[in-house]
Parts: sequence; structure tokens; C-alpha cells
Amino acid sequence: MTEAEARSIYHQGEEAVVSKLMEFDTRLKRLEEIINMNSGNSSKPPSTDNKFKNRNKKAKSSSNKKRGGQKGHEGKSLKIVSNPDVVEHLFPKTCECCKEVLESEESVQCEKRQVFDLPEVKMEIKEYQAHSIRCSGCKSITKASFPKGIKTNTQYGANLKSFVSYLNVYQMLPYERIVEMIEDLSSHKIGRGSIYNFLNTQYEQLESFETCLKASLLKEKVLHSDETGIKIKGKLHWVHIVSSSRLSYYMPHEKRGRIAMDEMEILPKYQGILVHDHWRPYNHYLCKHSYCNAHILRELNAVTEKENFLWSEGMHKLLTRMNNSVHKAKEEGKNHLSAYKLKFFSRDYKKIIQSAEKYYPPATKQKNPIKGRPKQEKGKNLLDRLVKYQTETLLFSYNFFVPFTNNLAERDLRMIKVKEKISGSFASFHGAEIFSRIKSYISTLKKNNLPILQGLKNALEGKTYLPIFAVG
Repeated sequence: MTEAEARSIYHQGEEAVVSKLMEFDTRLKRLEEIINMNSGNSSKPPSTDNKFKNRNKKAKSSSNKKRGGQKGHEGKSLKIVSNPDVVEHLFPKTCECCKEVLESEESVQCEKRQVFDLPEVKMEIKEYQAHSIRCSGCKSITKASFPKGIKTNTQYGANLKSFVSYLNVYQMLPYERIVEMIEDLSSHKIGRGSIYNFLNTQYEQLESFETCLKASLLKEKVLHSDETGIKIKGKLHWVHIVSSSRLSYYMPHEKRGRIAMDEMEILPKYQGILVHDHWRPYNHYLCKHSYCNAHILRELNAVTEKENFLWSEGMHKLLTRMNNSVHKAKEEGKNHLSAYKLKFFSRDYKKIIQSAEKYYPPATKQKNPIKGRPKQEKGKNLLDRLVKYQTETLLFSYNFFVPFTNNLAERDLRMIKVKEKISGSFASFHGAEIFSRIKSYISTLKKNNLPILQGLKNALEGKTYLPIFAVG
């Protein structure tokens, strides 16, 4: 604001000055909220935290565990194998004592040492020669058939194509680095257009997988859902995820809300329990809902820091205690908490809610009310949700199939952001579709402890993994 503007407001009278000061106060509070946001009190990722800020805050309690592998940890050290690929025999040539030549002497003892290493990589060129044979009886000529998939004079094989899909979609390497890597390994340079064709072929071969994947997701007891923004040709789009502990389905779309979710053809038909972050469009679906308590804990932290109210800290401790109790019960082989504990936790929950309500008196009537819901403090909005959706918030304590957080979907989506950081945005919407379908396949393979490279190769050869038995 310039000096002239300030004087103009002053001459307009007391009401104008007060109004402008209130406006500045609102803007200042909003800026302070933004500055104070971090990964502990909002949905911002830890990478955005200021490492030099709040250094004097109470440090988290350190663990008493020693460094290194913990008790029960399975080691991964190399072990001697009984059938090595190559055996090189080493014999002494002369006696250390008398220098006698030992070429004709027998071995009396053998010590073994094994070296684990990668073989030299080179481009293997396999030639198929289809011969024509003349029948000695009828004199007709019959030509041998080429193997399935061998259609041109020269072409790339399934090993290379699946390796490229692995590098681009799983390891997130951009086209240029894939070209460089293959040239460094094999001294053979492939074109960027060939890489796109490999990926598109993989995408087409996985169509049946995607159909079975959607059908299998509908049968899961618990699903997780989330979405994250991506850039396609410089414009904001969204990648949606619906996943379980065994299955993952990614879908790009230009919309974030129900239009995209409906087109996925999963959530409108789903009848199990959907875990999500309480974004409103998810609540329109008729399945049961469970809300991510990691989001709620961060919001409670923000209320404690900004409003300095005791209720938010108490609710944070209660939810954390409930989660610890569930984990302990699971470790003891139990499949539910005792009725006494559930009653105890429910009583504490209601006590904290009742104590919180005194911090937020009813809003006074305004002379000129604004249409729509009156604006409230963030803490009051959170409190209203905890009251209205108590069942969805605490479902994890009643049903051990339901997790405390939506971390599974968030972990599944995290690699999409890594893709953007390493390889940049997508050049076309179809490119995003290709990536998403192959990513769905790779993630599902990994969750089922299946080898990724072999799975990609199998798909190219018509032996796609179909998760049709993933029921309940």
C-alpha cells in the first residue's frame, strides 16, 4: 500500500480504517499459517521442510535400539552354492619344499572360494533360417514356419523390450538415459522411437490384465484410494490410485473428482471398506468408509500449534494410544480389542470432544450474512468432522482388517512424483496411459512377490499374470 492510499483510507473515517486493519490481520494470519506449515501439521512432504527452522523444539525421543540388524532380522550374506556356473581348477606347479614338478600328482585336498559377479553384457543376435524342403514323393515344396512373433527381417526380442519397460516404468529412467545405458552395456544404440514402441507394445499386451485387475479389486475387503497431480503437455492432470495389499490400479485423468472416479469403474460398484483422506468426493460412494488418521494427526498438530488448545493434543495422544493397542493385540495373535478397552477408548473420545466444544462458542449472527456455510476456525472444522464421523475415524480399532492410515495408497503414488522429478512431465496423454498400465502391472507383481523382469517378458509372450484369484 502506498502512502497516498493509506491517507485516503484515513480520511474515509474510522469504519474504513478498522475494515482495512481487519483485512490486513486476516491476510497476515493466513501468511503465518502458510509459513508455519510443515510435514508434521499438514499434507506437505518432508522434502519441503525447512531444516534450519524450529531447531530448538523438543527432539523426538530416540530409540534404545542398537545400530544394525535387529533381533530376528534375516541376514543376506553370500553363501556357497553347490552348482556354480563356472569352475576354474587351480593346481600348484612345483613343490614349495623341493621345487619338484607336480603336474602328474593327485590332488589330496580342495578349498573352494566363490565369486559372485555379473556376466559381460552384449547384444546377442539370433538368426532364424526357414528352409524349404522338396518332397521326394509328390515333389511339392514345404517351407518351415518362423516362431510366433518373428514377423520382419530384423527386430528386437522380448528380453530387450521387457528390460526397457523395466528401466522406464520401474526404475524411472528417461528415454535418453535408457539409450545411453544400453549402448554402454552392449555397444548397440537404439532409437527413442523404438523405446516408445516397446512400451506401447507392453501396454497393449496388458489389456487383459487391466480387465482382471478391476474385477479383482472389487472383491477385496479393504481398498485404499488417493490421487496426485501430474503435468501432461504442461497442463495439470491427475493420477488416481485404487489399491490393496496385493493389487494396484493407476489411471490418469484430466479431472480430480467424481468424473474421474466414476470412469475408473471401481468405486461406484465397490461394497467393501474404502480408506481415504476424507476428500469429499469419496464420501458419495455407498461403500463403508475409513478415514486416514495420519492426516487427522497432522491436523491436530496444526491446531495445537496455532490455537494452543489442549483438546487437540489430548485427541492426538488418544488416537496414538489406540493405534498402539491395536498393534500390540495383533502381535499377540488377537483379531479384536476387548469390549472393555473399546468402551474405555470411546469414553475418552467423547470426553475430549465435550471439552473441545467450550473452545468454540456459537458464531454470532451477522448483519449481512454471507450465503453458504459460515466460516469457522480450522480446529472447529476438524472437531465437527470428528463428531460427525466418529465411526469412520475409529473403524481401525473395531475391524483389524482396516489400517490406521492411508499410507498404502500414498506409498503407491509416491513413485509418480519421483517419475516427474527424474524424467519430467509426460509429452502426451497416451504416454501417461502407457506408464500407468505398466506401473499397475509392475506394482501388482511386486506385491505378490513375483519377479518383475520375468513378468514383463511373460506378458510380451502372451503369458500375462492375471490376478483373478485375489478374492477377499
